[in-house]
Amino acid sequence: MAQAELVSIASRARFTDAHQNPSTIPAGCHVEAAYTEFLGTLAAHRPRRIPVEADSVDLQDRADHLNALFGELAAYLAMVPDDTAQNTPGGLDLTDAEAILADLASDLTGAIQCAADEIAVRVE
Repeated sequence: MAQAELVSIASRARFTDAHQNPSTIPAGCHVEAAYTEFLGTLAAHRPRRIPVEADSVDLQDRADHLNALFGELAAYLAMVPDDTAQNTPGGLDLTDAEAILADLASDLTGAIQCAADEIAVRVE
């Protein structure tokens, strides 16, 4: 059975205290760049239509699409709170946000991949 890939944003820098990590770049510049990149990725990776009688390849394509989407979404969603935290006195507690998004991505893509595997077994 196929395993869902974990969407990770762990490598992204986390700024949680504005006093320890003062921003030298105007607020929002990184967010605007991340937003533009996110929209470009969405436009470049449109989902394929799934026919009424979907087969395992159709479902696997959709799971792959969601994996790519969640990867880019995770990068964008990491940037917004990080940018906000840089400019928030006292910072923000962002410890659980990354794990929640990774769990959601894994659950959704994993469910689709399991359905694809079940269809593939029935066809064999």
